[in-house]
Amino acid sequence: MSMLKPDFNDPITLQVMWDRLVFIADQADSALGRTAFSPIVRENHDYVNVLLDAKGRALAQCTWSIPVFITTLPMAAQNYFLKAFPPESLEPGDVLATNDPVIGTGHLPDMVMLTPIFRKGKIVGYAGSIAHLPDIGGRPQSPDSTDMFEEGIRIPMLKLFKAGKPNTDVFAVIEASVRLPHEVRGDIQSMVAANEVMSRELTRFMDEYGLEDCDGLGEAIFSRSERHMRKAIAAWPNGSYKADMTIDGFESDVKLCVSVEVRDDSIHVDYTGTSPEVARGINVVPHYRVAHSVYALKCLLDPETPNNEGCMVALTDSAPAGSILNPRPHAAGAARNLVGHCIPSLIFKALQHVVPDGAMGDSGGAPIWGINCQGQRSDGTAYGSAQNFHGGQGGRSSMDGLDTLSFPSNCRVTPIEMYELAVPVLTECKELIPDSGGPGKFRGGLGQRGVIRNLSDREMNIYLSTEHVKYPCLGVLGGQAGRNGAVRHDGKAVFPKGRLVLAPGERLTIELPGGGGWGDAQQRSRDLVEDDLRQGLVSMAGAQADYGYEAEAGSETQKAVA
Repeated sequence: MSMLKPDFNDPITLQVMWDRLVFIADQADSALGRTAFSPIVRENHDYVNVLLDAKGRALAQCTWSIPVFITTLPMAAQNYFLKAFPPESLEPGDVLATNDPVIGTGHLPDMVMLTPIFRKGKIVGYAGSIAHLPDIGGRPQSPDSTDMFEEGIRIPMLKLFKAGKPNTDVFAVIEASVRLPHEVRGDIQSMVAANEVMSRELTRFMDEYGLEDCDGLGEAIFSRSERHMRKAIAAWPNGSYKADMTIDGFESDVKLCVSVEVRDDSIHVDYTGTSPEVARGINVVPHYRVAHSVYALKCLLDPETPNNEGCMVALTDSAPAGSILNPRPHAAGAARNLVGHCIPSLIFKALQHVVPDGAMGDSGGAPIWGINCQGQRSDGTAYGSAQNFHGGQGGRSSMDGLDTLSFPSNCRVTPIEMYELAVPVLTECKELIPDSGGPGKFRGGLGQRGVIRNLSDREMNIYLSTEHVKYPCLGVLGGQAGRNGAVRHDGKAVFPKGRLVLAPGERLTIELPGGGGWGDAQQRSRDLVEDDLRQGLVSMAGAQADYGYEAEAGSETQKAVA
């Protein structure tokens, strides 16, 4: 019995099929997370699964996603993988991979993997995954590297599996170059398994609906998403909206400048004026920059539509060559998130008067703080794991910022018990810092304080990735800055970036910054008093005497009380 071809113009049919594609990516997400070996993947969820069409365009992503990964993966596929490995060079069972920072996400720990999906002898799509491996050799993930070559081993684009058989030579090189070969090999195998899940489920899906390819379904998804995005952009007034931000950098401050140019139904983001690249691991490659530009704008324009290729078409960006947001080849970038994570807050600041209800104060989780513990046990075996810490979210137009939120990284936090199993530390304290959020009509979220102690009988290397220690998180629309962050070694303030040696029994204290406020704090006070007046909880005379409140002549509150 022949099956009727699905009608992609029917909104119900399209939505059902679209949801199925998202579910396929979610199944891969479960497979990777449940089988991964390292805490950074298994517990922190520092990975993503994306289903791509035969042209390498993103059809669907797993629901819990790292924003930067979901944009860089299809860019890696289209700009590099599919050009180096055209369809005729691939066969079932092939698995392509690289950790090249320029091709992928901007630093070496992130492995990018692409598996062609074959049906009836033809490639109908690709299963894509990115995961942050627990180690990649060289200097552990840290901002104090001076070029890419000291940050670890770089694996060029290659076939990690060929016709289903592993490339044993490549695996041998990887395992000989990293501190945690068992965990690294296990995480890579988990990525392979996750891609196999997507491959299997997509072919089943196509069999069920009688599809020979995904072209028609993809175009329906892309066109609908693009229309939604362009319609949202067209509602904004044309213009060029500018902002700048100064952040700590490494030896010297870094200035980020942006001009968001709204042109009818498209937007171009220009970073002219931004500081030049530096000889430290905080440079941001173009793919990583683009991903954060797109993410910030999608949050403001169309946050509800499931992310796919169509969401990105109307958005472009650029940065001057040689700047910290467009460095020369081989520039260090292991801790590129310390700059890249600040891009959404910069864009929100530029657009705060265009979309005040969508803009948010700068967040203490932008960037994420990474505390990477490395060393050797008494028996000579290596240990290593990074713990993520997050500061307060920026205040929003309708409520205070959330405390200790992972934004924009969207990573989880390794449970303390699991972290203490991975590395010999005791977490003595993990608490909110009172009054650390920036005042405003809606205050910024609170930062947190953490204290860890070295329990081993040997020195421990800790690699610190921090920000907003010198410059706090700024508010928007009159909101004030949050509390600065701080790092202390056995009670003494220390330089907050790079390698620090913790002797046995010594403590590291970190204090994450609070988020910036949204709106004028005095306006919040007025709103609260006016609320009490309308409810009859206080008289006008009492409000004037106790709070210095003066109602504007002819205001709704004045009329209601009268």
